[in-house]
Amino acid sequence: MKTIVKVILPVLAFTLASAAAVSTNEAKIKESKKTVLIQGYIQNPSAQNCDPVDEVDCVTTASTQACMTIEAIPKRVFDKDESNACNVSLYRVEN
Repeated sequence: MKTIVKVILPVLAFTLASAAAVSTNEAKIKESKKTVLIQGYIQNPSAQNCDPVDEVDCVTTASTQACMTIEAIPKRVFDKDESNACNVSLYRVEN
């Protein structure tokens, strides 16, 4: 009986620790993929003259689709650079 406890108890502890580590890692991955709403701008009519749009769920990391406004005629949304011109491309968040 004592031998079984000496063998099973460490195995059980290792199993629980492994399960906790995996679930913690998955939570960190999900947290890192969350997006933050950012202020976007449209060029009106040039990159030096920017009009703000409502906060958009877009990122600066390149993806396949450009960030667009939600209007009848969508317009491309940009972020501002160091010179305060709206010419930094924004992209839609891909889930």
